[in-house]
Amino acid sequence: MDVGRIHCFLVATRGGDVIYERFFDRFTELEKAEIRAAFSAASSNVRMPPDQEQDFIAPYKLTRFAFVPVADTVFYLLGSGEYDEVGLVEVLRVIIQVLKDVLGKAPSSGLLLEKYAKLALVVDEVINEGLLEAVDKEAIKKGIKGKAAWE
Repeated sequence: MDVGRIHCFLVATRGGDVIYERFFDRFTELEKAEIRAAFSAASSNVRMPPDQEQDFIAPYKLTRFAFVPVADTVFYLLGSGEYDEVGLVEVLRVIIQVLKDVLGKAPSSGLLLEKYAKLALVVDEVINEGLLEAVDKEAIKKGIKGKAAWE
């Protein structure tokens, strides 16, 4: 029985410029481009108020993805199996909340580019090779604290 996995995590500006992406499965460059295009098309077809963090869901082939706009960025997560719409949104919410705590404010594109290493550490603590690793905010912050001593 396939329990599913997280296939991709991506952060982009509302204009569609990719800030950070992590693919947890082997995709060809064409498949990666198709996934990015699906993310962009889905988010451009909905009204995303700048002051609200609303959850959105869209299908992609046999999987689904969730996206949440925050400040001038949009966080995307593609998953299958047990990582259904509700699960994907919860994972995104954990990542966004930990980033807010670690960065001290809502993660904007400029702030994420400035603190790129912290973004990568948070994602690595939450998602490990396509599987959910941690969702407890304090455990995630403790995990990245030791790794980010050089920053």
